[in-house]
Amino acid sequence: MSALRMRALDILIDRGYDAVTMSEIAADAGMSVRTLHRYFPTKADIVWGGLDGALDTLRSALETTDERLSIIGAVTEAMVSVFHEEAEEATFGRARLRVIALTPGLEITHPDVYRRWREETVAFVARRSGADPADVRPQAAGAAIQTTIMEALAWWAMRNDDVAAADVVAEALSGLAHLADPVRRSSEIPY
Repeated sequence: MSALRMRALDILIDRGYDAVTMSEIAADAGMSVRTLHRYFPTKADIVWGGLDGALDTLRSALETTDERLSIIGAVTEAMVSVFHEEAEEATFGRARLRVIALTPGLEITHPDVYRRWREETVAFVARRSGADPADVRPQAAGAAIQTTIMEALAWWAMRNDDVAAADVVAEALSGLAHLADPVRRSSEIPY
């Protein structure tokens, strides 16, 4: 199924998500639409499928981060571990993220993906800061962190260089940490 998903993502990148039908993807893959739908019930499932494992990895990584790190430092460490674990699928991840970056509004087809990642981040920020997850500070911090990560990933996806996604995310979160505490020097920020 991963080869089929990769082929379908390549088609979506080449022709545009909105311009391609499931029938065209099926024909290009040499199968019937019905068979394609067995693997991917909707076109959005081609893009969004298989992300649950990464969320579990994030949750586990956040639970085991070094308590001495700042909140952003700990999130950076956790995110780097998520992307290092998924590193063997970098080509696939870049293609998935490129489709998302090139298709305005695609994220609303599966808002639960964004919501669950944000909830994990907000819960972590709340735990580490001793706040209620419903308070404005963990909510705002979680939104800022998630936006930083997604912008970094979109930037990475649109390039064809050898920089790892984990490194780009770490650099972006370091920039966020620097903005949040401009008195600290960049060399003092853990990432």
